[in-house]
Amino acid sequence: MKNNTTIISEEPGFLFKTVFIVVVLCSIYFWNLKFFPPIYNIYNILGWVPCILAVLLVRKKSGMNFKYAIYIFLFGIVANFIASYRNMHQSIYESFFSFSFYYFILIYFLLHFLGLGKKFVESTIIVFAVIYSIIFIVQYKVYPDVIFNYSAQTAIDEKQFEILGSGFLVLGYLLALNRFLVNRKVVYIIISLFFLVVLFKCGFRTLIASALVATVLMVIMLIRFDFIDLIMMLVVFLLFIGLTQYKGVSTIINNAVSKTESNIKEGKAYVRNIEKEYYYKVYPRNFSYYIIGGGKPAGRSLYKFDYDIQQVKLNYNIVWVDIGLRGFYFVVGSIALLGLLWWSFKGALIKLPRDGMYLKLYFFYLLFTSFTNEEIYRDGIFTVQAIALYLIDMSLKDNPKAIEPDKSNNFIPLS
Repeated sequence: MKNNTTIISEEPGFLFKTVFIVVVLCSIYFWNLKFFPPIYNIYNILGWVPCILAVLLVRKKSGMNFKYAIYIFLFGIVANFIASYRNMHQSIYESFFSFSFYYFILIYFLLHFLGLGKKFVESTIIVFAVIYSIIFIVQYKVYPDVIFNYSAQTAIDEKQFEILGSGFLVLGYLLALNRFLVNRKVVYIIISLFFLVVLFKCGFRTLIASALVATVLMVIMLIRFDFIDLIMMLVVFLLFIGLTQYKGVSTIINNAVSKTESNIKEGKAYVRNIEKEYYYKVYPRNFSYYIIGGGKPAGRSLYKFDYDIQQVKLNYNIVWVDIGLRGFYFVVGSIALLGLLWWSFKGALIKLPRDGMYLKLYFFYLLFTSFTNEEIYRDGIFTVQAIALYLIDMSLKDNPKAIEPDKSNNFIPLS
């Protein structure tokens, strides 16, 4: 007999929602906008304290599928303090604050304590993605004037900006696209295309390519190949083709293709190949580098060069992010990497209902970018990952027997 019992749960109140929003804002330093004073340690404390209290209060709670991966990740960070002290004579204090953004993965525990509803958290993602987009567009238009407490530009000849909170953009894009493919509401395809335009304007080739791969996978997973879905897929394809004809987007695409071809022609002289060779053969001084890393730099260590490679003068404390997770492995260590990969692969491979497919594809996206980019451990990204992990738990809680759509035409209900 079908169980018609309805479970009514009280939605958390205004106070809990406010705590969550404030912690998220502190975790990305209010996007580091000039309107907010750069009192970073105060922002850190305001963000960390509620998260740490939440860890103590919910540590035995069931339904937290990623807590052990996070524990291992944090243990690896603490072990890395030792590496920094031994290899760079860096104080524990400096090492601790060099990982300031990493600790916000603990927002995962805070969300489980607050018990916020999935709908509210998803709305927050969309709002933060919109705010980020507006901030990016304003900075793009007023450049070379700077609206941040520091210059966010990352390239000399291109308008590439690294703005805190950028992780919300792609998660918001995938969420909006997922809603359109499931609910077929036009407003969501408009929102997703808006986010995609901003992503193209960011100009990072790896991020754009990875987001497009995630898009294709989502369409394949969610389209049921009936008449209406085929028409919808055609519309999405035509909209995307139209987007690529927009002058600003087409210019970025052409520049990306040209730059990639140029990098390929450089061969071994390409800077990322030089960096990779260095980290594989020169950087590790002893076996401990492969376990706890060489040490994440901070303070004076940020400006040290390794004179074993005089010909290129590589600042090994900075360029490790150019080789993605390989750099993370050598600098931060395999223990922390194990935790990061554990929750990333689990998030990417876990079975979710149709309306939660964007969450698994977000972790696919992060893993796609991780070979030549720091996106998976970029400043501010652990806030977004914590939120995504929590939403996966909520999806599994609401749909304990949720399955992915198979290759047949069977309809998979949302509830």
